Amino acid sequence: MTRIRRDLCVCAAALTFGLALAGWYFRHALNSDGVAYLRLGSYWAEGRCGLAVSGCWGPLLSWLVAALVKTGLPLLAAGRVAMAVTALVFFWGCVTVYRAFDLPEVWVRRGAWAAALAGVYWSVHVITPDLLVSGLIALAASRVLQRHWLTNDRARLAAGALWGLAYLAKAVAFPLGIFFILLTSGRAILRGHAGFRAGWRTAGMTFLALGVVAAPWMLCLSLKYGRPVFSTSARIVYAVAGPPDVERYHPATRTFHVPDPGRVTSWEDPSTMAYRTWSPFENKQYAMYEARLLLRNAAICLWLLTTLNLLWPVMAAEWWGGWMRKGRNVFGGTTHPPEGKPARPEERGGWTRPLGLAGLLVLLYLPFVVRLTEQRYFYAAFPFLFAAAALWLMKMAAGRPQQSNRILRAGGWLVMAGVVAPVLLAVAFVRDSTKIAGECAHDLAGRIEAAHLAGPIAGSGTLPGGRTGMYVAFLLNQPWYGDELQPTIETVKASGARLFVVNRESTLATTLARAPDVTDLDRKLFANAEEAEKFPLIVFQVDSP
Repeated sequence: MTRIRRDLCVCAAALTFGLALAGWYFRHALNSDGVAYLRLGSYWAEGRCGLAVSGCWGPLLSWLVAALVKTGLPLLAAGRVAMAVTALVFFWGCVTVYRAFDLPEVWVRRGAWAAALAGVYWSVHVITPDLLVSGLIALAASRVLQRHWLTNDRARLAAGALWGLAYLAKAVAFPLGIFFILLTSGRAILRGHAGFRAGWRTAGMTFLALGVVAAPWMLCLSLKYGRPVFSTSARIVYAVAGPPDVERYHPATRTFHVPDPGRVTSWEDPSTMAYRTWSPFENKQYAMYEARLLLRNAAICLWLLTTLNLLWPVMAAEWWGGWMRKGRNVFGGTTHPPEGKPARPEERGGWTRPLGLAGLLVLLYLPFVVRLTEQRYFYAAFPFLFAAAALWLMKMAAGRPQQSNRILRAGGWLVMAGVVAPVLLAVAFVRDSTKIAGECAHDLAGRIEAAHLAGPIAGSGTLPGGRTGMYVAFLLNQPWYGDELQPTIETVKASGARLFVVNRESTLATTLARAPDVTDLDRKLFANAEEAEKFPLIVFQVDSP
C-alpha cells in the first residue's frame, strides 16, 4: 500500500470514528426535511409505494434509510447511520476531485482531512441529502474532468450514471449535470482537445447513461402527477420566493389541515398543496421584485461560498483583474491537455477551472429562496474551492522560484485555515442548537405516550432546531395537523387536533389556558408544577367543536 493510500485510510477511519461519536451525541436531533425523508423511508421499507413517491424529495436518501430499517434499526437511528454513510460518500467524492485536478499528495492529504472534519459536522447538523448529492456530484464531475472521459466509453457511461444517481439524491443535480457536461465537452471542442463529433459523442453517451438511471424515477413522478415531471421542488421554492403581497410560505406549516391518510405530515409531499404561484411577467412590480431577488440571492450565495473557503474572494478578485486585462473566462484552463504535452498542475490553467462548478450552483439557485443559514446548498462546491485554492497557491509559488518553499509552507497553513476555520466557527456558534428541539420532542413524546394521551397533534412549538410539535407527531406516529402564523382559540379548536403544542411563554399559551374546552396537560405530563415550568413547551388537550 502506498503512503497516500495509507494516509487516506487513516483519515477515513478517523472520519468513521468521528461520525459514530457525533451521531450518538446528536441521536435525537431532528429537522423538518429530515422528518419527510425518514417517513418516506419507512414507506419504502413497508412497501407502501403510493405514499413513498414524492416529487418534492429525491428518493435516494429514503432508499438508504429503508434499507437500514429493514435490518432492524429504529427509524431515527437509521437516519443517523444513513447520514454517516453520506459523509463517507462526500469524503470519497472530495478525494476524487483533488485527484482529477492532479493535486500533489500533500494537498490531497490536507483536503481529505478538511473534508472529513466538515463531513462530521454536516452529517449531524440536519438530516438531508445535501452531503449525499454533493459527494455524488463530486464523483460525477471528477469523471468528466479526467482525460480519458473524451476517449473512453466506459468513463462516459460511468460519469452519466453518477450524475443520474446524484439526481436521485436531489433534483438540482439534473440541470447541474447537463450544464456541466455541455460546458466541459464544448470547451474541449473549442480548445482542440476533441473533434466536433468526438466531443458531442462524449456528451451524448454521458447523457444516455444519465437518462437510463434517471428516467424510471421521472416516469414514476409523471404517472403520479399526470404530467411530465422530473421534480416539483423548483415550482414550490419559486412560489415561496415570491413577493410578500400575499402569504406565500409553505401551506403545510402555515395552515391547519389534515394530511393524507397514512401520512404524519403533508410536508412529506407538499406538491399538491395550494401554493401562491407568481411570475415576474405579471406586472412591473413583480419584475422589479425579481431583479431585487436576484441581486439579494447573488450576495447571499457569494457569502455562503465564503463560509466554505475564506480565500476564494481573494482568488476571485485576482481572476477578475486578469479577465479585465487579458479577456480570460472563468472556465479558463483545462484538465485535458493535448496529447504529448503534459502540464504541471499549476500550469494547467488550473486554479480558475474548479470555480466553474461553484458558479453553476450559484446560477441555479439565484431565482429561488436562498437564506444565510442554507450553507448546505453549496456543499458540492467545497472540494472545488479547495482545489482552486491549492492550485492558486502552487501557481504563485511557481512564479517565485526563490521563495516557492516559503510560499507553499505558509500558504498551506493559510489554505487549511481558510477551509477549517469556518467549520470550527460554525461548531462554536451553532453548538448543539440543532438538537434542542429533537431532544425536547423525544422527552415530550415519551411523556404523552406514558400518559396514554396520543392523538392528532397541531402547533409548531418552535425551538432552536425546529418545529417540536411536528417532531412529537413523528415520534408518536400521529398525524400533524399543521399550524397558523397567528392562531386563535377558534382556529385551534376547529383544527381537529386532539393535542396542541405551543411555547410556554407565548401569548397564545396564556390565552389557551383560560379558554373553555381546552385543558392544560401539565398535571398529567409532569410530576409537579416546578418541573413543568422548566419545560419550554406546554401541551393542551383540545375538545373540538
